[in-house]
Amino acid sequence: MVKLLLKYLMLVFLGMGPINLSAQSTLPANLLCVQTEINGDVTLTWSASAEACGGFVEYQIYASTNLAGPYILLTNIAAIGTNAYTHIGADGAVTTWYYYIVAVYSCAGYTMTSSDTLDNLDPIAPEIDYVTVTGGQSVINWIPSVSPETNSYVIYRENGGFTPIATVYGRFTTSYTDVTGSPTTQFETYTISARDSCDNIGPFNNASQHTIYLTVTQINCSDELLLNWNFYDNWTAGVFEYEIWVDRNFAGSAPVDDVTNTSNSYSLTGINDGDNVCITVQAKRADGTAVAVSNEVCLLVNIVQAADYTVIRNVTVNGPAQIGVEWYPDTNADLEKVSIQRSSDNIEYVNLTTYPIGLPIPVVDSYNDNSIATNAISFYYRIITIDSCDNQDTSGYAKSIVLKGNDNANFTNTISWTGFEIQDGIVQEYRIYRDDGAGLVLINTVGAAIQTYTDDVAMFVNVIDEFCYQIECLFRLNSPENGVDEQLLSYSNILCLEQGPRIYVPNAIVPNGVNNVFKPVLIYGTADGYNMKVINRYGEVIFETDDINEGWLGTYNNKTVELGSYGYVITFTATNGQVITKKGNVTVVR
Repeated sequence: MVKLLLKYLMLVFLGMGPINLSAQSTLPANLLCVQTEINGDVTLTWSASAEACGGFVEYQIYASTNLAGPYILLTNIAAIGTNAYTHIGADGAVTTWYYYIVAVYSCAGYTMTSSDTLDNLDPIAPEIDYVTVTGGQSVINWIPSVSPETNSYVIYRENGGFTPIATVYGRFTTSYTDVTGSPTTQFETYTISARDSCDNIGPFNNASQHTIYLTVTQINCSDELLLNWNFYDNWTAGVFEYEIWVDRNFAGSAPVDDVTNTSNSYSLTGINDGDNVCITVQAKRADGTAVAVSNEVCLLVNIVQAADYTVIRNVTVNGPAQIGVEWYPDTNADLEKVSIQRSSDNIEYVNLTTYPIGLPIPVVDSYNDNSIATNAISFYYRIITIDSCDNQDTSGYAKSIVLKGNDNANFTNTISWTGFEIQDGIVQEYRIYRDDGAGLVLINTVGAAIQTYTDDVAMFVNVIDEFCYQIECLFRLNSPENGVDEQLLSYSNILCLEQGPRIYVPNAIVPNGVNNVFKPVLIYGTADGYNMKVINRYGEVIFETDDINEGWLGTYNNKTVELGSYGYVITFTATNGQVITKKGNVTVVR
């Protein structure tokens, strides 16, 4: 109930006539509180006036059951030291009474001033103006209680029920900072009650108010921050709108947007990776007289950076069953995994493996594809890098070199190879290496369009029978994706060709003539296990030797054989260990 100060109004009702505002007035007694006792009597408590203009005469106590009067004089008290009076039979538990006191002094020309008018009701709770968060602490603001007897306020915080947390003194004190609350982790709800000097505490305000609790969720896979907060309610005028305030990189907080009073979420976009961001939400009262601010949420924005590129660098044969793959990952991306894929036709790729990428991300990463037939076909490879949001970036492809060949009867080896291919790469030349027993040595260089070569090895007859070859491709990688421009080498498998054993046998001899010896010539053969037999038409062995240097002179039992055809069987061991048997006929002529 509203209580009014009726100093002048009461004097008019008492028939004291118009007040001369220019006259001096006495200092009033201070009516501290009015309290209804259990039996219904009402006790008034006051403190004496500090007036010194003249002698004290008496206290006059007036009462009414109506705030506007008329007021009756209950009693006169002559003792200045008296500070209490009980209104007997007031039935205060049922009846509302209004009281004031006049301290009368013998001061010529002075107007006697009455005290505040108090009732016997509990002090009325003040209206909560707004609750806000400042410096991570709740600040409760209110309008002073209309009850003049109010000398303090009790602040309550909800914790499974309202619990008093503080007493704030002074009727016209209008704010309190709660240093024990947790508005940065939850919303806090508050209410307030008024208390008089007699420790009477009125009922607390039923229109409690709470802080705005803001949460910010970072959506790592985008430049979005998701804001959520609780509605601010119990304002009589209501909320006009919610305003979003942002301080980016310590430049100062400023409003960036607003939402309607029916919204309690907002998507903040356009935030950059590495930004320091502090955010608050402000509820603006519809009458424009108050603003409630949420807790401040500050964070360092860490947006997942997708890969801008994955550049395949090289594919090369490292050994008989291993192909090495190299690539450039985007070192500025938030990569988590890498997948290696292989294909035989550059259309259908199979995933060889997926594994966590090393940290820090290497400038050049690599993988070895083991247990693969490097001399069978060319293989295509590509790389997929994957970030923590499962965004994938796929490289271009690179193709391995396969070297194949044949040994020829004319003591040459012919080799051919598949062309090297790589995205953003250009083949400049192929280099041909041969190992003739002393290690791989460069024997020739051909242009990028040439993919075959014939090697004459006649000079190595009966000296070396196996020749190993390898192709070295010189290419230039020029990748605009990451600015790389470099020369690199890719290698083929090593191919070994063996010049096989050969035997040259005369088809006729002339005993006692020029061509008078039947003896084979062995190429890539040894004397080990050598045997030659000459057989006549009757199947009789007429000549046999184990000496590779001995030939048949066309004789048998020291006599020249008859003209005609004779069979032979020659057995020898090749330099590679192979046992060779040669059968045929030789003709004896004159």
